[in-house]
Amino acid sequence: ALAPGLSGSSTMPWSKEKDFREKLSKLSESQQSIQTLSHWVAFHKANAAHAANVWADEAQRAADPHRQLLLVYLANDVMQNSRRKGTPCAEAFASQMATVLPAAHAAATPTVRAKLERLLSIWEERAVMPAPQVAEVRAALGGEGPPPASAPAVPPDSQQAAGLQAGGQQKRPRPADDAGAGGGGGGGG
Repeated sequence: ALAPGLSGSSTMPWSKEKDFREKLSKLSESQQSIQTLSHWVAFHKANAAHAANVWADEAQRAADPHRQLLLVYLANDVMQNSRRKGTPCAEAFASQMATVLPAAHAAATPTVRAKLERLLSIWEERAVMPAPQVAEVRAALGGEGPPPASAPAVPPDSQQAAGLQAGGQQKRPRPADDAGAGGGGGGGG
């Protein structure tokens, strides 16, 4: 369901639909490409619902999971910028996530799935999407709640690399890091 004030699939055609589909087809993985198209969507914020519908259609047509992820990255940029600027784009794109994200998740490799789940967690943490929408999408993905805090944010291959210092030495906690682990001094009561 679309947010109040946003028209869904309107009978009136959107004059920029062909342009938007062409721009979506040319979208690349570069941050500049994603941000440029995100700004284009924001500029056409009066037609946010139309843009979100076209985006959702293209995301569902994409056969390649990496392409679907790229389109979700675009929506992420649109929603986060819109939320900060108070434009209707965040609501319009968020309203499509319950359809787009589960389909992309189902077709994805484990690596892409982890990235999609991470985006959903970010949207929840930053309140990019309303909590009921996040819960709806998470349920459609087959999960009950956010991934446990102990779940690695980086792929297992990268964990070892992340634990290495610049000189290739393993990082070790400083003694001060372990000192307070007991939970306090001797003050009883």
